[in-house]
This record gives sequence, structure tokens and C-alpha cells, in this order.
Amino acid sequence: MNKVRFGVVGLGTMGGIHAWQLSESKNRSIALAAVCDIVADKAEKAGQQWKVPHFLDAQAMFDSGLIDAAIIAVPHYWHAPLAIRAARAGLHVLCEKPMASTIGPARAMVAECKKLRKALGCVLHHRSRSIMIKMKDLVARGAVGEVFRAQLVCSNWFRTQAYYDSGAWRGTWDGEGGGVLINQAPHHLDLFAWIAGMPKRVLGLLSTRAHKIEVEDTANFLLDYGKGKVGYIYATTAEEPGYEQFMICGDKGTLICEGGKLKLGKLSVPISKHIMGSTQAGAGGAEQGIEWTEVALPKDEGGRHIQMVEAFAKHLIKGTPMYITGEEALNELELSNAMYLAGYEGRTVELPVQADQIDRLIRRLEKKHSTGKGQGIRKRATADLKKLLNQ
Repeated sequence: MNKVRFGVVGLGTMGGIHAWQLSESKNRSIALAAVCDIVADKAEKAGQQWKVPHFLDAQAMFDSGLIDAAIIAVPHYWHAPLAIRAARAGLHVLCEKPMASTIGPARAMVAECKKLRKALGCVLHHRSRSIMIKMKDLVARGAVGEVFRAQLVCSNWFRTQAYYDSGAWRGTWDGEGGGVLINQAPHHLDLFAWIAGMPKRVLGLLSTRAHKIEVEDTANFLLDYGKGKVGYIYATTAEEPGYEQFMICGDKGTLICEGGKLKLGKLSVPISKHIMGSTQAGAGGAEQGIEWTEVALPKDEGGRHIQMVEAFAKHLIKGTPMYITGEEALNELELSNAMYLAGYEGRTVELPVQADQIDRLIRRLEKKHSTGKGQGIRKRATADLKKLLNQ
């Protein structure tokens, strides 16, 4: 293989972006070869626009022989059934985030693709941001020493009510499976898990503070890593001006990503030594020096969807690593699912999440809050997945 022919399933906002970027790409190793959507006019228009065959049925496109890999860009509940169908048709799969609405179907996707030896990737494109790659590298190399606190504020996901009203599945339990934690924040949850690691348990609060939607628009959570090490995550679609701050605090210093810049504060003596070795009896440590420097970053900020597609294709052709595998993408979904259980059931939740527990919670929330706007996507997709897994 020297070129990967992609077929895009779902031509909404994200599917449209993937199709457009593939069609415009000058990269000779990737190509848009087919598009698919259940809305006939949308599929036909896309096919004509990008001069590729169009399909109304995903299985027909998977079986057409026209594509080598499928990009899944449909509502979250349909990710697992379509990914499994694609893999069984002999295709590799690049799935939009999140992998699924709940962890059970996501684990099934990973298991099926592994069994069939098909590559499975996830479009969590913030991993390609140069500032986050640098942050990951510095933490991994021990620039701040042993990490004892990680803090993430991501209020830069503001959404209007019109946004939620723009799609039948948005902001619903039966159509989307959650709010800010399942739609917008997965990018930051993934970065948090990637750089700070996975916690042992979570506890916190969820609220629908400003929007008229079934699901949450604000989340506040404390993450317990054991031995006094903690994390904090705040995410919302109901705050302006938006803000992004990611802070990693360790024994040797502090690393702060804020305002598009990365700052490193290095201590002259690690805290573990200074706290016991200082002879100063006053409150504070005046003799402890700290040097702040701004970390140099590449001119290319990264963070583009097409980078994920290109890296996925390169993985298929040359065996090089993709940005994030399906298995790695399970982490952010574990976090969001644990947060839903903790927030709506008012308890501390240990990881890994029990799949049956989150599924029961979603059913209860759907029964209590659903307005029918989501058109029962969860039930239909779940039934299709069960049928596939029983074959």
C-alpha cells in the first residue's frame, strides 16, 4: 500500500471537515474515495462536490472495494456498530472522538479490531498541538520531578443554545449520551490522561447551569492518584471569555500551559529535600530559589484534524505510530464515564469503570430527562451492536 483510500461515514460538521480536507490535501499518500450519509440530498451533494461515489448505506460503502479505511463521523452511539462493521469488511478504522458514549461499546471496538488485526485510531487532534507535545515530553523527561498535582481548566468550549438546537442529537441522553464531558471536553480529558496519567478514583459535581438541554454543561472534578497526589478538572460550555490552563506541579518545579505559552518554573532544590533540609523556621522558604523560563515552541502550532488522518495513513503504509490508538483513547472515556457516575450518583467512583454501571445510569437519565429530541438513537444503536456481537 502506498496510498490510503478513505471513505467518510457521516457528513455533518466533522465528517464534512474530513471530506473537505482529504479532497484538498496535497499529500499523495491519502485520498478521499467515497462518502456516505443516510440523508440522500447530503450524500449526493457531497459526492458531486468532491467527485467521488456516494452511498446512503455504510455497509454498502464498506463492501464496495473502493476504500481501505473508514472515517466514522456519526453520532456517538453509532461509533461502535459502524466501526465493527467496517473492520469485519476488512477496513481500518479512524473514529471521531469520543470512541463511544459509554465504555462497554468502546472496549468492544478495540477488541474486535485487535482480533481482526485492523488498525483503530481516534481523532483526538489536540494531541498534535505542539505545545502539548512539548509539555508531555518535559513531564516524561522529569523536568518537574515526581508529579503531585495536575490542574486543568477548560472553559474555552463556549456553545450557544442555537448550537444545541442545530442538531436533533445534540444535548440529549438518547442521542448524544452526555454534554460537555462527552462532546467537547474529551480533547482535554485525553490530554490530562496522556500527560498526568490516570487516577485511581474521581469525585465531583455536574450541573446544567445555563443551557436548556437534557445534559450537563458544567463539570467540576477532583481526581485521586493515591498518596496525596491529586488532579482537578473544570470544564464548561457556559462561560465567556473562554480560558485554558493546564498546570503540572512536581517535586522539582511547575509547568504551566496558559494563553498559548508554556512556562517552566524550576526549583533550586527539590521540595522533598528543601522541606526537611531548610533551617529556616519562619513560614515560607525565602532561601529556596525558583527560575521561570518560557519554553520555546515550534512555529507550527499543530492541532489540525488532517494531521491525525495523515499520521494514521502513514501508520498503515510504513508502520509508524499514529497519534492515538483506539486503546489509548479509552482513557478519556473512562474518565468521563467515571465523572458521570460520580456526579449524578453523588459518590466516589473507582477506575476502571464498570460498563454495566454507566449503562444503567444513562438509561435512568434518559428515562428521567429525555424529551424525545434524540430520536432514540441509543436504543437503536445498542440493539445493532448487540446483534453484531452475537453473530
